Amino acid sequence: MVDIELRELRLFLVLAEELHFGRTAERLGLTTSRASQALRALERKLGGRRLFDRTSRVVILTAAGHALHDELAPIVTGLDNMLTRARARAAGLGVIRLGVLNAASGTLVLNEAVTLFEDAHEGAAVRLVATPLNDRLGPLRRREVDLSVTRLPLDQPDIVIGPLLSQDDPRVVMVAIDHPLAGRNHLSVEDFADYPVRKPADVPELAEASCPSHTPSGRPIVPSDVEVNDISELLLLIAQGRLIHPTVAPFAEHFRHPGIAIVPVRDLPPSSTALAWLRGYEHPARDTFVATVEQVVATHPQPAWRT
Repeated sequence: MVDIELRELRLFLVLAEELHFGRTAERLGLTTSRASQALRALERKLGGRRLFDRTSRVVILTAAGHALHDELAPIVTGLDNMLTRARARAAGLGVIRLGVLNAASGTLVLNEAVTLFEDAHEGAAVRLVATPLNDRLGPLRRREVDLSVTRLPLDQPDIVIGPLLSQDDPRVVMVAIDHPLAGRNHLSVEDFADYPVRKPADVPELAEASCPSHTPSGRPIVPSDVEVNDISELLLLIAQGRLIHPTVAPFAEHFRHPGIAIVPVRDLPPSSTALAWLRGYEHPARDTFVATVEQVVATHPQPAWRT
C-alpha cells in the first residue's frame, strides 16, 4: 500500500487553486523547491502520472490532475470539518478571527455581538484582523480569517453572505478640498468621467457598484493608474487631487481628513455591509458567533445612515 501523507494531498489542492509554486509555498510555509519536491514525490506514489504541466511561466492541471482534484477536494474538506469539530469539542469555542478592512460600518452591531459572545462562552474571543485594501477576500479564501466584514453587493460562489451589519449607506465621493467638484451640493456619476477615479480592483461587482464603468450617457469612466496600497496612502492621494474616490458615507466620515471634501452622489443606490464566510468549511465557533450577530440584529435593528 502506498504511504501518501495528508500534507502532500493538501499541497496538491493548494497548488491546484493557486497554479503557482511560489504562492503555494508561501501559503504552506515551505520553500518553492520543497513544494516542487513534495509534488514530485506525490506523483511517484500515484504511479508516476503527471498531475500538472509545468513550464517556467505557467502551471496547468493535467487530465489526471483534474480527476484527482474532483475526487480529493470533498474528501479533504470533510476531514478538515471533522477535525474542526473534534478540536472545538476538546477546547471550547476558542478564538474567532474576524477580517475587517476598516471600522467604518457595522461597528455598533459587532461591538454588542462580541460582548455577548465572549460573556456567554468562557475562553471564547473575537480577534480583529486587518484585511488588505486590494485583497479583501484573500484572507478568507486562504483561511487566515474565519469571518469577514464585507461591503455589498458581493456575488462570489465560494462566499456565503450572512447577517447585515449596516443598511442603506449613502454613496459619496471624496475629493480634495480645492478640487472643482468640492463645492458642489451633490454629484452625478456623469461627473466621474472627467477625473481619474479610484475603483476597487479585487471584486468586480463591488467596483461596478461604487463606480460604474460608464456614465448614464455612455462615456467611459477610466480608473486611475496610480497604485494605492493602503487607506493612509489613499487619503493622501485624494487630498493631493490625484484621484477622486467614490465610496460610502460611513467610510468618508470615519476617515475624515482636513484636506478632503465629501460630496453626496445622487444617482447611485445605497449600500450595506454584512458578515461573510467561506462556503463548505464547518466552524462551530464561527456559527455560534454568527447566531449571536443575528440575535443582536433582530433585537436592535440598525437605522439607516443619517447624513
